[in-house]
Amino acid sequence: MRIGYGVDIHQLVQGKEIKLCGVTIPSNYTIKAHSDGDIIFHACADAIYGAIAKGDIGEHFPDTNSSNKNIDSSKILLDASNQMTALNYVIQNIDITLILEEPKINKFKEKMIANLSSILKIHLDQVNIKATTNEKLGYVGENKGIKCYSIILIETNDT
Repeated sequence: MRIGYGVDIHQLVQGKEIKLCGVTIPSNYTIKAHSDGDIIFHACADAIYGAIAKGDIGEHFPDTNSSNKNIDSSKILLDASNQMTALNYVIQNIDITLILEEPKINKFKEKMIANLSSILKIHLDQVNIKATTNEKLGYVGENKGIKCYSIILIETNDT
């Protein structure tokens, strides 16, 4: 068994929507990023890369490479998943904590979980997403930023 931990932080700017797990959510803010800014996919990809000891997103998809500009973050997550599978590992579970003041994501979580489980080829009950606020404290509390933490447990595929 191996454990991976991923963290991603992005700046928020005025906008109309944010994209989380491939779901477009109406918002007064948008995520400023080199890619499409899907912070949950980024944290999950980094957790996978960490679990298989293959670096991080910046090594695989550097922002200095113009071909990565506005990249769909599901491609980043799929790359991490494919590298994990090539090493004969499977995901046991993934747990995600999103920290933001708004928008509230509860009514979007089912679709977000479905998208993650589809990309990672795991069951819905192997994915957990929770969100909390920063209680109006700091840059997240002031709607200037968004954070995401992800932890993953993988093990050798013995099937």
